[in-house]
Amino acid sequence: MAPPPMMNGTMAMPRRKKMMMHMTFYWGKDALILFTGWPGTDTAMYFLALVFVFFLALIVEYLARCNLIMMRSNAYFTPTLVYALRVGLGFMVMLSLMSFNVGVFLVAVLGHGLGFFFFRVIMKLPDRTHDDVSGAC
Repeated sequence: MAPPPMMNGTMAMPRRKKMMMHMTFYWGKDALILFTGWPGTDTAMYFLALVFVFFLALIVEYLARCNLIMMRSNAYFTPTLVYALRVGLGFMVMLSLMSFNVGVFLVAVLGHGLGFFFFRVIMKLPDRTHDDVSGAC
């Protein structure tokens, strides 16, 4: 393959279409979340990306609850795996927030908030027959 032609003593680089990386919060469906080209400019894919981030945040809160329950048991390896999975998914939520898209920010906060409410507030209510935390992971 031949090298690109020289222009003014420098090599000419082929132009590629790039999405602009935002450095401030913006509102819009043209975002770049987690993967190159995803969700793109399609509204349905943007909505799917928002649902994905929401459930990612919800799962992080669920795993935090599971880890609290398992820490009371005598197991050592399982809580470590749950913790590692929770941290990894939490980093994915953080990386999706780095798109600076307001919609992604709102669904991540909503996912964490609802996850905290359901898995730590509602499920922490004591059972009528037991003094321990009700529900299992």
